[in-house]
Amino acid sequence: MYSFNVHGIGCGTCVRKITAAINNFDDEAVVEVDVAGGVVGVDSELEPREIRRVIEDAGYAVSAGAGAAQ
Repeated sequence: MYSFNVHGIGCGTCVRKITAAINNFDDEAVVEVDVAGGVVGVDSELEPREIRRVIEDAGYAVSAGAGAAQ
């Protein structure tokens, strides 16, 4: 699972938007979002750089260095 520090997550709508964006590219991806901590965990066949781009394209800022495997 890859972990990303994501800015701007504030509600369930944000969670659904990020999850849907990732699932649009990998429909079997497992996405876990910690709204309070601003962390998105993704278990996917996608590369971390691809996941980061998808999150950013959905309108959220991802911290530099994010995408570490856990």
